[in-house]
Amino acid sequence: MIFFVIASVLATQPLMATGNDVGVWFVRDTEPGTIGPLHQLCQQIDQESYQVILPLAKRPIALAVHEQTVWFVGESEPPILYRARLVKNQSTGDLRTVPLGRATAVASLELRGAIRDLIFIHNEPVLVVKDGGVQCFDIRGEAVTPILIGEEIHVAIQNGALIGAVSHGNDVTMHMFEDGVWKMGGTFEINGNLEDLIVHDGWPLLITTHHDEIEIVGLQQDEQMKIAVFPKLAGRWSIVEGGGLRVLGVERSGTTTAFDVGWPSGKKTETIELTEQYGSIEALELTMLIVTTVIFFVVMMLILSRKPKKLLKN
Repeated sequence: MIFFVIASVLATQPLMATGNDVGVWFVRDTEPGTIGPLHQLCQQIDQESYQVILPLAKRPIALAVHEQTVWFVGESEPPILYRARLVKNQSTGDLRTVPLGRATAVASLELRGAIRDLIFIHNEPVLVVKDGGVQCFDIRGEAVTPILIGEEIHVAIQNGALIGAVSHGNDVTMHMFEDGVWKMGGTFEINGNLEDLIVHDGWPLLITTHHDEIEIVGLQQDEQMKIAVFPKLAGRWSIVEGGGLRVLGVERSGTTTAFDVGWPSGKKTETIELTEQYGSIEALELTMLIVTTVIFFVVMMLILSRKPKKLLKN
C-alpha cells in the first residue's frame, strides 16, 4: 500500500524536460533493480531513439537548456547549479558533454523557498522560487522580480520579457513584468488545472489537465484558442519546444514515449516508444581499444606458450 502511494505521488510529478532548436533533453528514471545510476540525463536524437549523456545520482529539481549548454539544479542542501556543455563529435554527429560524462558545478544556491524552474534572461540563469508566491532570483540570491501571488503560478519568457500565468480555480490571469513590476493582463477560463506555461512561436501556451486529458490552449491578446487535446501519458510527462512541440512521457519502468503536436494545426503524430542508442566510439577511442586488445592477447599467448616449457623442466 505504501509503495502504491509513493508510486502514485511520483507519477504525478512533472517530467524534467527541456528543448530548443539544438535538441530535446529529459531526465529518465532507470528501471528498478538495474545496476547503475538511478537517473539519466538523456537527449532525444531522432524520432525513435535517445542517448544518455549524463548519469545522475538524484533527479534534478529544475532543468533548462541555453544555446548548446544544459543546466540543472541538483537536489542537495543547499541546492547546486550545474552546467554541462555539449560539443558535437565531428565523426559521429553525437553531442557529448565536456568533460565527457560529467557536469560542472557553477554555484551553491542559498535561497529561501522551493526552486520551481530555471529560465534564462539576457543569457543569464534565473531561478523561479516558490515561497508564499513566486519570485525570480539570480544565482547570487538577488531578487530579479517582486513576488507574484496566486494559487498555481508558472513563469516563462516571451520576446525576451518575463510573463506569468496565475490560476484561481478555473481562471488564469496573465501578468507581464515591466518597469520592475508585475502588470496584470487578461483573464482566461480554463477547463481543469494549470500545469505549465510555455511560449512557442511567440504564443503563450497554457498546458492544462482535466481528468485523463491534456489540453494546450494558445493565447493571443484577449483571445484564446484550443490547440490540441490528447490523453494523459502514463508516468511523468512534459511538453517542450524542440523545433516544434514535443510531448514526452517516462514511466517508472523506464519506458519512454514521445510524439509531436503540429503547429498551429494541433494534429498529433503517432506515439513512439523510444529506444536507447548507445554512443558511438571516436576514432582515437576505437584505435586505443583495438591496440589494448591486441596487446592483451599477445601477452596471454606468451604466458601460455611458456607453461609447457616449465612442465618439461619439472
